[in-house]
Amino acid sequence: MIGFRREDDEIEYLEEVEYSEEHLEDDLHKVIHSDPRLVMGTLTTRENVVLGSKLQLPTGKEPDLLVCDKRGTLTTIEFKRDRSPRSAVTQLFDYASSLARMDQDEFFDLTDYESLEELYGAFDHEEDSEFDIDDFEREFTEGLESPQLMLVAYTMTDDVRRMTRWLRDAHDLKINCVEFDYYEKNDAEMFVPTIIGADETQEIKEQEESPKQKKYRRFFGEVLERFKEELPGVTSRSASSDSWLTIPAGHTDVEFVWHFKGDPGDKEFHVVMNFQFDESAQNEEMLETMQSAIEDRSLDISGEIHSEEYGSSGYTRLYVKREVGPLDDALEDEDLKVWAVDRLVEFHEQLTPVLNEELQ
Repeated sequence: MIGFRREDDEIEYLEEVEYSEEHLEDDLHKVIHSDPRLVMGTLTTRENVVLGSKLQLPTGKEPDLLVCDKRGTLTTIEFKRDRSPRSAVTQLFDYASSLARMDQDEFFDLTDYESLEELYGAFDHEEDSEFDIDDFEREFTEGLESPQLMLVAYTMTDDVRRMTRWLRDAHDLKINCVEFDYYEKNDAEMFVPTIIGADETQEIKEQEESPKQKKYRRFFGEVLERFKEELPGVTSRSASSDSWLTIPAGHTDVEFVWHFKGDPGDKEFHVVMNFQFDESAQNEEMLETMQSAIEDRSLDISGEIHSEEYGSSGYTRLYVKREVGPLDDALEDEDLKVWAVDRLVEFHEQLTPVLNEELQ
C-alpha cells in the first residue's frame, strides 16, 4: 500500500493491484504515449517527443512506441501489461535490425515528422546553444543504426532480467527493462516505475561521450553529490553530460537548474528556477510571485536576481549568475562549486515553500 497525507493530516491509502486485471495493453500504451517521462525520466533529463506509435517498419513489424530526446537519442519501446515474456526481447532486436536498414528519408516517411530539421525544431535548444543541428544529426544517425531499447511490463521475469543484464555487460547494448507497481483507489491511479539496468546503460553512454561531455559530467557529479549531502532526499538524479542539470522542485512544470551558458572559452554559470506551464500567463504570474516574495519577505537569496522569458512557449525563469571563463577553469574552481551548491540550496529552501503555497 501507499499512503499519502492531505492538508488536514488525514492519510489516505492506495492499494497495489495487478495492472492486467482491469487493463488492456493498449491502456498502458496510451498512458506512456501521453507522457514518455513516466518511463524515460531517470534515463534522461531531457525533453522527449513521440515519433510514432505502431509504425509499420519495412519488415511489417510494428514497435509500440518510438521516442526521441532533444539530443537525438532514439528509443524503441515495447509494452507488456503483465509479465514480460522472453520473446519480447527478440521483438526489440527485430525492430532495431529493421531500423538499422533504413536511411533518414525512409525513416521520416513513416513518422509524424517530415524531416530531421522539423524534428530538431520541435525542441527548445536555447538551453544548449553549443549543440547544433549537426550534432543532433550525428546522434540521431547513430541511434538509427543502434537505438536504445526498452521493455515495459508490470512484472519483469527472471530470465528477461538475466538476458538483458548479459546484453548490457557483455555487449554494451543499451537495453533497459521498466517494471512498474500499480496502485488505485476510486478514481485515483498511481504508476511507480523502476528502471532495471539504468546504471549499466549510463556507463555504456559514458564510454561514447566526447571530452567536453565528460567535463560536464565530472563537474555536475561533484556539485550534485555535495547538494545531496546538504538536502538529502530532494533528488536521486545522476550527473549528465549536458551543459545543464535539472533538480526537481516538487511540481511537474517547475524545476531548478544548474546551467553553463556562453561560448566555450567564455562561460557563465547560472543557478535557475524555470516555470514551464502550458499557459504563458501562468509562467509570467509565477515569476512575478517569486520576485515579490524575494522582495516582500526578505528571503535570504544571495546575489542579483535576473529574470527573463525564454523559448517559444512563453516559459519564464529567474536566476543568479557567475562569470566562469573556459570550462576547464570551472573544473578546478572550488569556489564556483561551493557557490553553485549554496545558491541552489538557497533557491530550494527559500522558494519551494512559496511555490507550494501558490500551487496548493
